[in-house]
Amino acid sequence: MSLTRRAFVLGGGLLGGGLVVGVTTVGAWIGTFDRRSQQQAELPDGRTRLVSQWIRIDPDNTVTVLTPHVEMGQGSHTGVLQIVLDELDVDPTLARVEVAPASPAFTIGDVMAGFVGADTEGFSRRVLEQAFGRLAALNHWQFTGGSTAIRFTGWRGIRHGAAAAREMLKQAAALELGVAPDTLTTADSHVVHAASDQRRSYASLAATAASLPLPSQPQLKPRSQWRYIGTPHPRIDLPDKVFARAEYGIDRVVPDMRYAAVAPPTLAGGRVQSVDNTDDVRAMPGVEAVLNLGHVVAVVADRPWRAERAVRAVTQTCGPPEGGPLDSTVLQAVRRDLVRSGDLSTAAERGDGAADHIAGASEVVEAEYRVPFLAHAPMEPMNATIWEEGGKVHIATGTQDPLATLQHTATTLGRPIEEVVVYPHTIGGGFGRRAGLTPASFNWVQAAAELHREVGGAVKMIWSREAGIRMSSYRPADVAWMRASLGPDGRPTAWWSRHYTKVFSPPEAMPIYQVPHVTIEHAALEPALPYAFWRSVDASIHGFTIESFVDELARTAGADPLAYRLSLLEPGSRHARLLERVADRSGWGGAPPEGHALGLALNECFGSIVAQVAQVSLDGDRPRVHRVWAAVDPGLAVNPDSVAAQVEGGIHFGLSAALFGHITVESGAISQSNFHDYPVVRFADAPRVEVELQETDGAPIGGIGEVGTPGAAPAVANALAVLTDRRRALPLGQV
Repeated sequence: MSLTRRAFVLGGGLLGGGLVVGVTTVGAWIGTFDRRSQQQAELPDGRTRLVSQWIRIDPDNTVTVLTPHVEMGQGSHTGVLQIVLDELDVDPTLARVEVAPASPAFTIGDVMAGFVGADTEGFSRRVLEQAFGRLAALNHWQFTGGSTAIRFTGWRGIRHGAAAAREMLKQAAALELGVAPDTLTTADSHVVHAASDQRRSYASLAATAASLPLPSQPQLKPRSQWRYIGTPHPRIDLPDKVFARAEYGIDRVVPDMRYAAVAPPTLAGGRVQSVDNTDDVRAMPGVEAVLNLGHVVAVVADRPWRAERAVRAVTQTCGPPEGGPLDSTVLQAVRRDLVRSGDLSTAAERGDGAADHIAGASEVVEAEYRVPFLAHAPMEPMNATIWEEGGKVHIATGTQDPLATLQHTATTLGRPIEEVVVYPHTIGGGFGRRAGLTPASFNWVQAAAELHREVGGAVKMIWSREAGIRMSSYRPADVAWMRASLGPDGRPTAWWSRHYTKVFSPPEAMPIYQVPHVTIEHAALEPALPYAFWRSVDASIHGFTIESFVDELARTAGADPLAYRLSLLEPGSRHARLLERVADRSGWGGAPPEGHALGLALNECFGSIVAQVAQVSLDGDRPRVHRVWAAVDPGLAVNPDSVAAQVEGGIHFGLSAALFGHITVESGAISQSNFHDYPVVRFADAPRVEVELQETDGAPIGGIGEVGTPGAAPAVANALAVLTDRRRALPLGQV
């Protein structure tokens, strides 16, 4: 994930010596940053109820955690709650989680610090917190994604906020009772003075505590005192979902609401030049307006089906993108030519240049791998409800980036951001599609704002599945040409891979194995279709190419794929232990059922490591996945149940792409439109998945929402290579 140029330049100055508080202008600017005061100013009664950053205490003694991350099925709100229950000693019946307002006061400085690897513990924590807080507010970072809600915001930010609140509540009680703070304890949302048998509720102390200075280094609780962190706590979002009380964006209703449906341009990347039958569509029942917005055609009607039926009747003239209509076959040929003979840039390197070592080697293995464009295809269609009330524009939607949604809406309408209010709802699937980290990701927000500008009033816009897939922003397609030289023992001495697609995260493109000389190159060109980060980002591509290639090296060397991988890892390392464990659970080395084979994959991304074994057979030419075993090491698992559930879900998500997923462009138009030709794994396709957690004490807390996905494709491909010819192109089910 890349920062803006402005943030990069400013961040370089900050981290390169500008952090001299009181000496330089930048230092003074950082030193005056006070996130708690900013958050207090954003909330009604914030000055008396927001005790520390992210932590509000209401008069009924309820503790509310204000997280900048929305809930989209990963269970992050539950994990954040568990952290606060322990650090603040909150009665679980008096605790809840809310999504914070879309405001620079609630941006994610701890996420920025986490991505650049800044250590926010120790004496420099306050300075780094202020520096990255300033940067996040300046760049309006408030996104949910990258497996950051627990490992960065929760663990680095909200945990410290809860610990600070605990200390300030004790200070407030000490002032009231006339005792020393170290004679007080906290339990079940009360401060307790055991010597006098007195208790004070957090609510009664909140106003005083909120006026006290924040402690610079609040004392965090040791693991021995945790009651909730590390336990399988029930998901707090499930009851509302089970009993249909959860309100997704598509459920939002406002008075006098009309409905809008949309049609994409008929050519991928094209612009609608004209609607050719406006009068006919306008005459259909209930239709109020037919609008050519350039990037989309919209129809507004009094009922949702009338709007959808009318927009499906639209005929349009569409102009192609610059360079002419797209075609997948042509694009693939361009990628292949470039990675084999073009000038590429170095994305990552280890050793002294792999190409020279490979050129002089006696045994060289090479392979070409291809991965297609992928749509996100969330189960909840793209939607937004927009209306005007009290002199402000209100927009309700499922968004991974509420603050960017606010900005984008204000910019589209030409209004100050103070005149826009965003309501971020629970999301029915995001995976990067509803994030604003690339401009194309917000085309649904732009369409809603443009509709409001044209027709006014209250409008709920719902995209059909067909519109959502054909106007998606896509995981880029890639061609990778990979070469490695083998030494006399069969181990790789050099590794050289050339990718068409930009490498956003260089560590994920590097093999995690011990290879002396590695060079990773990429063209880093803009993809032909609009792109957005897809679940697991780079790892969804590099997990397949790296683990498939390692398997090919093992077979070339005449070695067992498990033993070969272990020979390239430090004995007893986290990676080696996971491989050994998943091999043991799957019965690796034994005889699988007749006609079945096992495939192995190992992946590290977002701070967590996952090893997988897939058991696969062939039904004709089609692969069938029967079982998947996974062992995961996230460092610390805040909620083990959520870890298992997310790895299971990530594996099924990855299998959908591995077996079926591909977006193609033929004669300028995207071929796929719905789940009949862009299928996902259903019950009949779904394997039995077993996940085992193997935590490493002392390791940093890792992300979990995305880490199960990358290993699915290579594990299946490696099993298929035992049964039939090696398949180097995804999807594996397309033959």
